[in-house]
This record gives sequence, C-alpha cells and structure tokens, in this order.
Amino acid sequence: MGARVATRLGFGDTMIAQASQLQAMMKPYQSAQHTVVAFHVKCGKRDIIGSGPNETGAPCEDLIFEIGSITKVFTAILLCVQVEDGKIDPDAPISEMSDTLTDVPHWITPARLASHTSGLPNFYVPLWKALLQQQPIGPYANFTRADLLDWLQKWRGKKPASNLRHRYSNLGFGLLGEAMAMQEGKQFSNLLAQKVIRPLGLSNTTGHLRDDQRPRFMQPRYTNGNAAEPWSFDALAGAGFLRSTPRDLARFSGAVIRALTAPETPLDRALERSTQPIFSLGHSGGTQPMVQCSGWISANGDGATPGMLFANGGTAGSTCALYISAEDEGAIGIMSNNGIAASLWASAKLGRSSPLRRAQDILSGS
Repeated sequence: MGARVATRLGFGDTMIAQASQLQAMMKPYQSAQHTVVAFHVKCGKRDIIGSGPNETGAPCEDLIFEIGSITKVFTAILLCVQVEDGKIDPDAPISEMSDTLTDVPHWITPARLASHTSGLPNFYVPLWKALLQQQPIGPYANFTRADLLDWLQKWRGKKPASNLRHRYSNLGFGLLGEAMAMQEGKQFSNLLAQKVIRPLGLSNTTGHLRDDQRPRFMQPRYTNGNAAEPWSFDALAGAGFLRSTPRDLARFSGAVIRALTAPETPLDRALERSTQPIFSLGHSGGTQPMVQCSGWISANGDGATPGMLFANGGTAGSTCALYISAEDEGAIGIMSNNGIAASLWASAKLGRSSPLRRAQDILSGS
C-alpha cells in the first residue's frame, strides 16, 4: 500500500513544537494499515498532519471518515436550532412532538435526550444479546421507525428515577432525531442537512455519500488492519450515521469558536446553546471535572488549562475525536479508519495516552 504523509506548518517555532505534540496524540491511532489525519486550528489558521495509506489521490484533509457519535453533537445542534426557531420546547414532553410518540413517558424531554439523562438504555436489546446478534453493517442498520415505536410501547422502564442520572444512550439520541423528523414531516438526514450542515458550509458531511465522494471514503478497518463494513443506520441515525472530512470538521470547529466568542446569527445562538451545561458529571454535584451539554462534554478549565468542549466517536472500523477551546480560539481533531473504539484493549491504550490533557496542553500553548 502506498503511504503519504502530509504536514503543513507555518506558524513559527511554537506551532512546530505543537505539531510534534499533535503527532504524539496520533500515535495510538496509527499503524501501517490505518490512515490517520489530525488538524489543529488556531486563531483561524489550520495545521494538518496525515499518516498512513492514502491511494485516493485526494489531499488528506479531504479524506472521508465515519465519525460515529460525533453525530450526536450535530443532532443536538439541530435541536437547538429548532428551539431558537420556537418550534420545540426543550423541557416539554417529547410525546407532544408527534401523535405517534404517545407511548413515550411524559418525563422524557428533548433536553433529557440530548444530555443522556432520559433513563433510556444505551441499546434496544441487552448487551449480551446484541453481541450474539452482531451484523456486519452495524447494530443499528435494521432498526426502523416501526421497531422504535414498538420498542417504546413495550419498554418496561416507564417509571421515572427518583434522581436525575446520567446514562449514555444511543437509543435516546436516535429517538431525538426521529422525533424532530416526525414533527417536521421529513427524513432526519434531510432535516439535518437543511438546518445545520448546509448552513455551516460543510460540503462533505453526510450520512449518504454521493458517487463523487465514494473514492475518498476511507475503508473502515479493525485494529488488526482487516477491512470492516461501514455502519448503516435507520431510525437511530441521530446517534451516529455521519461521515465527514478533516476540512469540514475544522470548518465546523471555527464556526463553534465564532459562535462562542461573537454570536451574530440564529445559527450562532443555536451553536452556543448546544454548549450550555445541563448535567454535572463532577463529584457531589460540582462542575469539575466535566459537564454534560447538548451532545458535547465540557471539561472545565482549572485556571492553568482552558475549558474545553469535546466529543468522540467510533464504529467497528473508525475512531475520531474533536476538542474545541473557544477561550484559546483553537481546536484539535483526529480522524482515523482504525476501530479502536470497538476494541477494549485499544480503547484502554488510547485512554492511557491522556488525549484530553494533551489537547489542553496544545491549545493552551503549554
């Protein structure tokens, strides 16, 4: 396989040093079989580093990767757009959004779905059963709207918890996306493109690749380098169906930074709303070290390091991460076709590399 390393530097000795730190963040994703692209946005300028096989002929910033659960950030931003437009009350029962959602308990709201505090499970079957029923095209491919509505009707967990709890839920974000689609009478993918993706100018962020985009799509791969099937989604698309490029995610990061520093438009206000804290993940209700926002996690600064938004995503054959610090007008993204997230050993190794701390160090210039 051909290998192509693309590095763009140009911001002086400080940025060269930070490029070295960026390369260190890439290492857990890298191998001879995997393609990894990282970007560093700082004050409107962009540094991009690519490693691994690239036989597409396209620049590394235009390679397309699955982004998995980073999709949830976009789904939450769509919710915030609808809230800003006065179409959704984030604290009203989601059952009010469509007559077909009458089986959803009244205490489940859009805000709870967007913050993983709805009480819905992560998956629509127990984990052991999901492992036995694995499909090559992913665990969400054949779960339709009819299946979702049927599951909600039969769900036994319809009694609200006495205390609000954080429980990560792909099912919840899928429901949020479908509820918005039902309310508008459109497919979720079309609604997301109309309200969020196209207005942000993201020309290569989509769940359904055009023919001209397919040659740039990086074949997902397991950690051993073998090819993995790209994941498909139906009713749970809002949880993880998007693919994107480093160029698009860098552009998106810039839009978030601008919205947090100088909001001007309704979309800016929606982006800002998506970053507002909803549920503390800190000890004893404190905001350290993290807070759940709408789709995002916010890691609060401690004075020496910046406060930071981050999101990550993974499928069987792709793993990505995005870190944004509006305070430092910077962002870091790492995109790969390496299924680290699907491997307990590889995930643990990535965690031990302290990616959040490394990102904070780079963005704060330390």
